[in-house]
Amino acid sequence: MPPAGMGAAGRYEEYSQKEIKFIEGELKDWFLQRRFAMERNIAMKKALDENNFSGLSMANPNIPDAQKVMWSDLVQGKPELEDSLSSNAKQMKVDMYSKIFKDSTDLEHPCRVAGSSYLRCLQENFKDKASTRLMKCLPSFESFDACRKGIMQQQAQSLENALIKQDIADRRAKALFDRRSILLDTQS
Repeated sequence: MPPAGMGAAGRYEEYSQKEIKFIEGELKDWFLQRRFAMERNIAMKKALDENNFSGLSMANPNIPDAQKVMWSDLVQGKPELEDSLSSNAKQMKVDMYSKIFKDSTDLEHPCRVAGSSYLRCLQENFKDKASTRLMKCLPSFESFDACRKGIMQQQAQSLENALIKQDIADRRAKALFDRRSILLDTQS
């Protein structure tokens, strides 16, 4: 409660000082949250790069091109065995697909069962021609593909939601900064 003898100008001045302190506290919290998130994300990316983790985009330049192609097949393409390969090469290729897939999914991964099923079908039918193998493995590939698309959609939605939250926080911070500037100008 302001002193009894304080006029309207004095009350406004006191209110302005308190509001400026509150705004500065809010802006400091916003800045620290953004700074902490940036530093955390940079540290995570550095740790992942140092350990050759690549993520869905294969943005790690240290990954060999053959693995990038196979990863792309697993994430968005179609793991397949070309008829031009020898029987041993087909078996090696499906083994590489399986190893990459199992190493990059844990037991709780929603696509683990569907992907393993499709790769097992390729493994069991690697000696067949591509057209015969396609007929045998198409149902398991379709369920694997649907699962992958669902995961990609969830990730895209999560990214969009995170960007919206960040934009809201940034716009709020800008509005607070503008309000702070107006209050400081009225004090001068």
